[in-house]
Amino acid sequence: MSSDDDGPSEQEVRDALRALRDDDEPSLDHVLALVVASVVHESPLVPGEVVDAISAQWAIEDDLANGGMDQVVWNIGHERARQVARSFRAVGAIENADLIDRLSAVLEQQQQQPDGDAEPVTRFMAFRRAGSGPFFGVPELEAELGEVVLEFVLERVDSLPDPDGPLARRAQ
Repeated sequence: MSSDDDGPSEQEVRDALRALRDDDEPSLDHVLALVVASVVHESPLVPGEVVDAISAQWAIEDDLANGGMDQVVWNIGHERARQVARSFRAVGAIENADLIDRLSAVLEQQQQQPDGDAEPVTRFMAFRRAGSGPFFGVPELEAELGEVVLEFVLERVDSLPDPDGPLARRAQ
């Protein structure tokens, strides 16, 4: 990527589009470059579902690394977690979406129960036990999402902008 704060250069965007459209060894890196570049372009460079799913992944990655998927759901709450699950499901990351929905239901149910004066750590550990965490037997999010996002884009490659056409950036 280019060294400026605006993401990939125009040439890098065109190269990524060309690689995806021309089946020239397309990779997840090409898709991610287009997701980043979509922020500064007037028209989306990849389907909106891809931007939403990758943005959701980036938004939860610290909590995921810190404590796993149950930590994510606990920290962002059941409503936001369900939004994340919908974005993952939209691109085909079904196993992680199902896990997030299941954990969201456990959290919502737990929050409806009186917890007395339980400390936050005690409440979290009760949630973790109720959700059967922290090891869930589903693919790592990065692996599942990476695979399905690339497939999702490749199945819709005709909707991508022409790599030799105009790529208007948003006015700043």
